[in-house]
Amino acid sequence: MEVASSIMEILFLFSEALLYPAILLLIALVIWALVMIGQVISEYSGRIRDISQIREAGKQAQKDITADNHASAREAFTTIPLNPMVRKFVTDLSAFFGDSRFSLEAEKMLQDYELIIGKELQHLKILTRTAPMLGLMGTLIPLGPALMGLSEGNIQALVSNLVVAFSTTVLGLLVGGVAYSIMLIRRGWYHQDFSDMEYIVEGLE
Repeated sequence: MEVASSIMEILFLFSEALLYPAILLLIALVIWALVMIGQVISEYSGRIRDISQIREAGKQAQKDITADNHASAREAFTTIPLNPMVRKFVTDLSAFFGDSRFSLEAEKMLQDYELIIGKELQHLKILTRTAPMLGLMGTLIPLGPALMGLSEGNIQALVSNLVVAFSTTVLGLLVGGVAYSIMLIRRGWYHQDFSDMEYIVEGLE
């Protein structure tokens, strides 16, 4: 009986020790979510795309590459509005204009940029899972002391622990919802960027 009591006490101590780290992490994630909202708004204001200009630039670049004028082919894309990731892709790709291995290098670069896009979204996917989990931890851990306070008639302990429990739930769901929304928005943007990259490569082959 004493062994079981000791085990239960150890479990209680471990769970209690996790409460404050969970709360601190949630507060940090709330700050991160607010920063990410600002970053998304800033990124949205800087996104410019005109498929007709991309199409014309591709035609001009193809003519310049055929004429062995690689600098002019690069300028055909640098003078038109492109989203930052597409612009960086074209800059990297221009190093292989006129190269006999252009198709191979372009395919490898597309695969690399697909991995980059996946990494950009990976931390958001993690947060959509971990934030609600931290919120749930912050909810369940105070319930033990709250029930003990209720059994002892300590209403103050009951109320204070329930406030912590409900607050952490709200914060966890808030961060998870923000992360999920940002992930969906950025996934749409990056898929469009990747489609433009593929279109540029196919037009230059």
